[in-house]
This record gives sequence, C-alpha cells and structure tokens, in this order.
Amino acid sequence: MPAGVRNPRLGRLRRHPVLSLTAALLLLAGAVLGGTWGYGVLFPPALSCGPGMTAAGTPLACVGVNLDSRPFTKGEPARMRKLEDTIRAANEAVQGNSISVVLMLNLSPIDDVDTLTYESLYHNIEGAMAAVWRANNTAAYGSTPGVKLYLANMGSQYGSWQQAVASVKKNAAAEHISAVVGLGQSTEQTRQAAAAISAQLHIPVIGSTVTGNSMNLDPADPAGKRTIPDMFRVSPTNSDSVIAANQYVSGLRPAVTSLAVVADSVADDDYTATLAAEAKTRFQAPDRTVTVLPYTSPRSLPSGAGRQDYLIQQFNLMHANLCQAAPSVVYFAGRGRDLGAFVQNWVQGAPCGIPQLRILVGDDASAAIRDDAVLKGLASGRVTVTYTALASPDEWGTECPGSDAKRNYDQFWSAFTGRPDPCTKQPLATLSGAAPLAFDPADLASGQAMLSHDAAVAAISAARHDEAGVKNPGLETGILHQFYCAQMLPGASGWLSFGADGNPVGKPAPIVQLNADGTTKTVTLTWPSSAPNLSLPQRGGTGAPGC
Repeated sequence: MPAGVRNPRLGRLRRHPVLSLTAALLLLAGAVLGGTWGYGVLFPPALSCGPGMTAAGTPLACVGVNLDSRPFTKGEPARMRKLEDTIRAANEAVQGNSISVVLMLNLSPIDDVDTLTYESLYHNIEGAMAAVWRANNTAAYGSTPGVKLYLANMGSQYGSWQQAVASVKKNAAAEHISAVVGLGQSTEQTRQAAAAISAQLHIPVIGSTVTGNSMNLDPADPAGKRTIPDMFRVSPTNSDSVIAANQYVSGLRPAVTSLAVVADSVADDDYTATLAAEAKTRFQAPDRTVTVLPYTSPRSLPSGAGRQDYLIQQFNLMHANLCQAAPSVVYFAGRGRDLGAFVQNWVQGAPCGIPQLRILVGDDASAAIRDDAVLKGLASGRVTVTYTALASPDEWGTECPGSDAKRNYDQFWSAFTGRPDPCTKQPLATLSGAAPLAFDPADLASGQAMLSHDAAVAAISAARHDEAGVKNPGLETGILHQFYCAQMLPGASGWLSFGADGNPVGKPAPIVQLNADGTTKTVTLTWPSSAPNLSLPQRGGTGAPGC
C-alpha cells in the first residue's frame, strides 16, 4: 500500500472501540495459547503425574495417591506397569457402595541408594491385591461393601511422606479411604507418616513389615511412651525377632561360645537401632562371649552414588577385628540390602582360620534373597545365611490337612496363584465368577506378600464389621482392637490378634535358611511371645491370645 494511504479496515476498527478491544484480546489469547501449546510440544514436562500425585525428588517421581494407576517414574519397569493396570481394571469393576484401602510405600526406589528394590515392591503389591481380590470375589472376609485398592508413593528414602499424607487426606472423603496399610521400612519418616495419618485423619494405619520397636510410639511425645492411637501392625517386633534368634542359637550344637553382633549405628533407622540394641543384651549367656562390631551405613546418598562401595570400605576395615573375635555365629543387625557388601568382603578378604562363617540376620534379609553377592558367597561355601523371617511360605509344613493355620494359608495360596488348594485339590470357589489371579508362587519366598495381604485383610475386616465405619472410618480402630481370642482373623502369616498397643500377639517367627540358588527353607518355627497359636479356641477354652 503506498505511503500516506490509509487502510479502510483499520479506520472501521477505530470507529468501533469495543470491536477493536475484542480483536486485540483474541489475538493475545491466540498468541498465549499457541505459545503454551507450542512450548509443551517443543519442551514436554520431565514427568507427567496423574490425579492425586505431584512430581517431587531427584530424579523426579510422582508422589501421593495414584488414583488412576499412572506410572510413578519415567521408564518404570514393565512388571510394575502391569500391576498398576491390573489394579485399575479391578477398581473399575467395583460397583455400588465401596471403601478404599491405600497401600503406602516407597514406590520409586533408586538403585544403590534405597535399601529396597522393585522386586520387594512387587511382592508387597501382589499381597495387597490378593487380599482385595478375596474380599471382592470370595466369602473369606464377608461380601460388602466392595473394596478398591490405591497405591500411594512416599518417594525415594520416604522423603516425600508429607505429600503422600496430604494426598490421602485430600482424597479420603471422595474415595472412601478407610485405612492405610504397608508403610514399608521402620524409619523415622515412616513413623512420622503413621503419626500424621492418625492425628489428621483418625483412620487405622496398619504396618505390614514395620518391626522397629519404637515404630508405634508417637514422635510428638517428648517422653517417648505414648503410642500412636490408630497404629497397628501384623508382623512381630524386633524384640520378638531377637528372642527367636536367641532361641535358635541356644539350640545349636556344638554350643555357640562366641558371637559377634555387626551393628549398624546409622541415625533415624528404627529397624537397625532397635535390632542392634536388643541383640547386644539378649544374646548374652553364660559361657558365651558377645563382641559388638559397629559400622555406619549412609543416611542418604545422591543418585549415582554407590552405597555398596561405601559399605565395602567399612567392612574391609572391620575384617581384622572380626577375625580376632573368631565368632561361632555373626548376627548381622543391619539392612538386608547391605548384607551383600558384608558377605562379599568376607569371601574375598584374607582368610583367617574360619573355614565357614555362620551368619544370622534379622527379617530384612528377605531383601537379599536374590542378591548376587550373597548368592555367590553361599555358593563359595565360605558362609551360610539364616534369618528370622516375619513369614515364610513353608512355615506351616506340607502335611495335609494340617493345622487350621495351614488351612488358612492354603486358601490364601490358592487365591494368590489361581491354582487349586494344595491339600483339597479343589479350585477356589468365587462369588462372581471373576478371573483368578495368577501370581508366581516363587513371589511368596520373602514372606512380604503374606504380610501385605494380612495388613489389608485386617483393614477390610474392620470396615466390613461396622457399617457406620464406611461413613466414619475413625470408628474402625475400635473394631481392630476386638480382633483377639475367639475373634482372631485368619491370615496367611498366622492368626491375626492385636494387643492394646496395636502390636500383634501370638505370632510365630520362622527361622529360614537361604540357599545358593535363591530358594529358601524354613528350618524351624519359633514362638517368641506365646505358646503355639494354630487354631481358634474352643468354647470355654484358653490358649489363644487374649483368652
């Protein structure tokens, strides 16, 4: 257009200021939206989290309640994705009135930083899924209301527990969340999470594998004596674990005259702290020398740092002192994930006149069942590894029909694997003709699936025993306290009975041997706090916890 010639369209816009403003706003909106869309295409977010979750941590992971089973991390393992998809489909199939149980764990572990693995997570998730499947499709734990399962992530090293608790609180009413189960390991972070859920939501928190003696004590109590009101657990405490270990050691022949406690002194880990404290005193016996050999595992490590390398350095320095003590048995009071570094250092270190080192470990040794360094050490013949398990798939024996406790386990096993009952040879009857689960029996070796199942079973049973609890889950704590004596719950790991402090009573502690091929075998079944508890008491009878 020649200079000095006006555009007639611009003239019309000047004569209509409203039209002019509208056009400008439309142009601006188009630029902004187009820029946002274009930026999103050119620079996609590092991690997209689904409803109920936010991105946190380094590397990024989605933390909070996973309401629609999205991935927690980029590049999440295919097996984890398959479990999440199965949970989504099962939740969508629940119709009518329902409750929800939240399985809260560290669901984004970082290799060589966290002391748990995806392998252990799979077992925990499968166990909770089996409990929900039985609740929705069999008569084992009633029939209504329906039950949904949600996974909640506390992040690597449980560093995002506050966001996870906030997400549970935000979604509790809409999703009818009746309880939180799991928690994972006995750390200060998981104890804080349990206390926060109890204080803010007043719903049951049921630990599946939290064994630290102090885990049910309110961190807000300066005296350290007040228990967390709504906390329960289905696994024996560390005190019981060490009592069981000492019962086993005292029965060995020739008699154990020298024992070394390899004790992790890291702060804020209630599992290692209370395990070591119990071991230092309970293994004392006439004609037995107890030597304590401390080490300190890292409290935290950045991504890419090597936990294994860090520990091998310490165990290398400990080697000479361990040889000097010349123990008949070493009690390893540390994380199972760290056992490989200890075994590798012993096998590859200078020989010192001990042809085979007998190692006894706490329950966290279940995390080392497939540890390559541990298995190679066993294959060398230089070490043996036995541990006090919280549960074991062969703890009830193989005799049919067996005890009532075995029959309870066989029903669980059939639901977990989708196979006929191992004793009756009959397929599991269902209420709805639902497709069976088909988990690998080998996933039961660590016992964690059994305990996760039992924690979810306790939560579901409490909700179903009181209709008012569906609308007010805070009432369910009182129901859980009624599960004792003749009202014990049938669990996979044993009968479920709770004391006034929320701790289980009458639970066994299997002593399990780890083999070089990664298989396990129950050596003996101990009862550290009660007589054998295999059946519900007969009318007027005694012997069961609380009777």
